[in-house]
Amino acid sequence: MKTTTIIQQYKKEPVIGTKTAKEVKSFFGTNLVDIEDEIIISDVSIQYSDTPSTHYQYYDLTTLVSEQEVTKIRSLTDIKYENHTIDLYRQDYTSYDNLQWNYVVKARNILKEYLFARLKESRMMKSIRKEQTPKNDINTFLYDYIEFNLLDRYNINYITFYVQYKNVVDDGNTTNNNYIIKNPTFDKICYKTENIVKDVRILTTDYLNNLGDVNMVYYQIKNAIQYTFNYYFVIDYKKI
Repeated sequence: MKTTTIIQQYKKEPVIGTKTAKEVKSFFGTNLVDIEDEIIISDVSIQYSDTPSTHYQYYDLTTLVSEQEVTKIRSLTDIKYENHTIDLYRQDYTSYDNLQWNYVVKARNILKEYLFARLKESRMMKSIRKEQTPKNDINTFLYDYIEFNLLDRYNINYITFYVQYKNVVDDGNTTNNNYIIKNPTFDKICYKTENIVKDVRILTTDYLNNLGDVNMVYYQIKNAIQYTFNYYFVIDYKKI
């Protein structure tokens, strides 16, 4: 016997941990965040807040909260330092002129760390709790969001390389006057227009992947026994 007098009551609850970091794209548009047309990774710092144990960001800071937010500062100089390597390659071991220094820059990781800090700064994931994410971690969810949706929207536009030499034999420091090659130092102190060098070779490992690791080759133009140098680089990314 059928009846139309019974009303089915139910409440729709999301299943915990089923949020996806990948945005659904369609012909009519997407929900992707609005991002910068140009990103310059220079020497500035980005400040953001979250809670230490859960990385939660509160929607309204005027209400009573269960855990106090703390302020974090992320330096773009530190991000670049952590995501590049430098090695000495020297063919002629009898000469200390024109030493070849090889750099490998992880351009994708640098952009990812920048976008992470900027999205945290803007509180994009405010009020999302870790239990709602697939891996039970808000920061991991945010990194996944960047990887799935944002990184491939950029290419490297150019890289600017800076060098500033220092005489280590005549500086009065006896520990420097020991006739060994001094390793260059990554330091924003040389981030000045007059220190831009044009003779650095910049190569990508995969021309089809513009955000792949970037190889840079620089030849030290001053004798390596007497001189060392500080170096720095700035990366410019453009939205595709």
